[in-house]
Amino acid sequence: MVDESYEAVGLKISDEVAELLESRQIMQDEIKIVINNAETKREKLYQEKADRFLAKLRISQVTFYVEYSLSGENTYVVHSAYSHRTELVEG
Repeated sequence: MVDESYEAVGLKISDEVAELLESRQIMQDEIKIVINNAETKREKLYQEKADRFLAKLRISQVTFYVEYSLSGENTYVVHSAYSHRTELVEG
């Protein structure tokens, strides 16, 4: 179940990144959910040299990855995002 507090997350997305997200069929709500999870549960990696974070979250059958940085209170700059639909099963 998704925490509805993701709706308060603000995003700054350049035109170039918006085109990338569209080509990868990634919705802004999905990005907000991933970032909200990363920030509230502290489940993220920090890239010190770039001063950016990388977060991932599985939503339904898809794992999303979002690279972002802080841009004020509850507002984030999205630098990139991608997803995949792979499921590993022990055999």
